[in-house]
Amino acid sequence: MAFNNNENNSNNNMDDFDAAYAADKERKLAREEELQAARDYLGVLLEESEGKSIELEDKKQEADALAERLYRTENEISALKQQNNRFNRQGRFLIFWMCFSLLELLLIAGLVIALYQNIGKGRGNSVSLPDGANYSSDAGPVPTGEADVETVLTEKYNSELETVIKYVSQEAIAPFTASVEKIDGLEYLVFEGDGIRVCYKNEYYTDEINYRRCVIVERDDKRFSLIRSYDLNGDIAELCPTLTNIGKVRYLAFVDYEGNIANGIPSGFRLIECNDFRMFECADLKDRILGLMNVEAVPEVSAIEGYPCVYSLTTSKASYKYAISDNDNTEIEYNELDIPDVSSEFRMNIGDEGITWQTNVKLGGKLYLGALSGSLVVKNDSILLSGAKYGAYVKPNQEDPALEGYIIPSERAYENYLTIGGYNGERFYVEVNESIDFHSYYWDNLDTTDSNNWVYFDADGNRASYRGIDVSKYQGSIDWSKVAAEGVEFAIVRLGYRGMNEGTLEPDVYYHQNMKGAAANGIKTGVYFFSQAVTEEEAVEEAEYVLNLIKDYDISYPVIFDTERVTTFNARANGLSMEERTNLCRVFCDTIAAAGYKPMIYANTKYMVMGIDLTKLGDYDKWFACYSSNITFPYDFDMLQYSESGTVNGISGKVDLNISFIDYSAQ
Repeated sequence: MAFNNNENNSNNNMDDFDAAYAADKERKLAREEELQAARDYLGVLLEESEGKSIELEDKKQEADALAERLYRTENEISALKQQNNRFNRQGRFLIFWMCFSLLELLLIAGLVIALYQNIGKGRGNSVSLPDGANYSSDAGPVPTGEADVETVLTEKYNSELETVIKYVSQEAIAPFTASVEKIDGLEYLVFEGDGIRVCYKNEYYTDEINYRRCVIVERDDKRFSLIRSYDLNGDIAELCPTLTNIGKVRYLAFVDYEGNIANGIPSGFRLIECNDFRMFECADLKDRILGLMNVEAVPEVSAIEGYPCVYSLTTSKASYKYAISDNDNTEIEYNELDIPDVSSEFRMNIGDEGITWQTNVKLGGKLYLGALSGSLVVKNDSILLSGAKYGAYVKPNQEDPALEGYIIPSERAYENYLTIGGYNGERFYVEVNESIDFHSYYWDNLDTTDSNNWVYFDADGNRASYRGIDVSKYQGSIDWSKVAAEGVEFAIVRLGYRGMNEGTLEPDVYYHQNMKGAAANGIKTGVYFFSQAVTEEEAVEEAEYVLNLIKDYDISYPVIFDTERVTTFNARANGLSMEERTNLCRVFCDTIAAAGYKPMIYANTKYMVMGIDLTKLGDYDKWFACYSSNITFPYDFDMLQYSESGTVNGISGKVDLNISFIDYSAQ
């Protein structure tokens, strides 16, 4: 009885096989000798098959070793073993099938021959290794050298990396050096310096998914790896590591940007502690920066014509109100996600002494409200914002009463500005005016070693300043002989003042005594008048009052107009606008100059910038007050009041200290 071997009906249907086997039993016995010969032949084939199996087992072991060397992962080795086991199960099934198919010798022989051929082609069959690395005898022997593995398994981001790094500026990557090295059989861009190696993977396995871009950080015998986005086909110098010290700890900084574009607020920021490789991450920097302020529309109308709409910006220190036009407000309402914009002009500076950042705060992408800055620190195992400061971009006349505190946003950021404090805790950034004359002092030549006697030297090392004080009734009775013995060369004496309420003109009760005492001890003198004039007529009145009281004295130093807002009292002149105060300075100084004396204007940084308009007062000398050796005021001045708490022998209590860069007595 012929065995029916139709399509796919040979899947070990044991019932049909047993029935066919019983029916053909007699014929089987008759052909026993013939079948015995077939069995003998089959045994020979099986022995050969076993030899091939052993050979395959050897190849399997070689593949296992290669997989272990390349990937060293239990899952990938297990996948290889499972594949080999499936092959062995197929072989056993075919042998079982041949043993039960003796009645059909020709069919059995064909199956055996097919099995033999399949086993014999073991070298030609591709053995699939992890990540799809296929080795075939058609392409030659299984590669054993590293170069062969790379050719089959890997690709590179930049195939000319070794050539590219030859043109990298060493200045741009100092103190690091750049090289291309093999690490674990793959090519890396390596930056090395300060005992640290930072290695960017350039070569990766073609079937890798998670580790195609990998950065390895090494120090001595320590290794740390992380996944980050980078571009090896761009400017290689931009990948150079950045080292910084925060506190007393050395860190390696990695900054990640969306789309590999290095601007805006980083999408991720990481610090790796160089000693023990602890990593600190910050993935929400933008949200943290936005959390430093609250910006929202306010349901009120501003007092500034043409700018009715109001937005408030509130920080932990102060509040600001901005007035904008209807058109700008409409654009902002259609783009609510841009309220406010802190990302587009964000800059981070990673230096040897820490990490700082700054950004402009904008509305609608074009209205500049101000600038925000701060630093990053590591505390309590987290990266934190520290020392955040906000300043509003304002015009010099910002505190004019007519503006009622509203700020009109700038149409651009200020590159150079002066920081001025507002009356309610605000911080104002006022743009430096290039049309005003700048001073030419070089502050490294200012010797502040003796807090009671600053001295300025010229480029040749010669003393180029003159020592002075300014006094009023608050110093009481002064022993001018002792003051002269201290080396004081000039004194500015308060002549008088206008009352802050009624506005009456009053002399300083010690004026005459101080003028006579200074002159008797060879100290040159000038005078100042504390003004509370609110009209030009009153300013002229004050000048004439001064002229009447100085006519009997030798005035060799300037006659000075002191105008400023009284912060501790609601004085009568507090409500003056910048224009009005500027005009008062002008008419007072012109009156003094017409009488043959040298006029001068006194003010601190705030009033020099926001109280008066220096563009209209360039003809008059300035007496500038700044109680810090860090002098940032850029405009020209001729005398410096550097302390309000100095001590001089002959004066009880504190006294104002000054230096003059001009010897007015010689003019």
